[in-house]
Amino acid sequence: MQRGYKKGNMDGIFKHNVVNLVISTLAILCAYCIELGGVLFWFGGLLVIPAIAVWFQFKFALGCFKLRLSVAVAPWLVLCLSGLLWASKASHEGQRAMNMLFFEMPLYSILIGALVVTTRFIYKKFRERS
Repeated sequence: MQRGYKKGNMDGIFKHNVVNLVISTLAILCAYCIELGGVLFWFGGLLVIPAIAVWFQFKFALGCFKLRLSVAVAPWLVLCLSGLLWASKASHEGQRAMNMLFFEMPLYSILIGALVVTTRFIYKKFRERS
């Protein structure tokens, strides 16, 4: 295991990952509440920031690969999927398309971030074995 946790200490891993999830979710919600998402949308930040965030959230999560990746991706997926559900109910076609794009951009970034993290993880495991 990582960062001083004994093998089998699921309670410590769980607490650490819950804290990671809470902090990252609050940071994402605060950024969207102060309308930082709108600024990022127009300057391409919604294609970059979520991928970087997934990288750091994965880095600081504990547990096996799948658990760490889930902790890194979960807050972004919840935000984007709830946003897409909300945006799909807009009555004006132009507004619906713009809102859908606003919440689709971070999804693409999350996908890229998850692919980079997975590739790096596999590469490190391969290097350790050889």
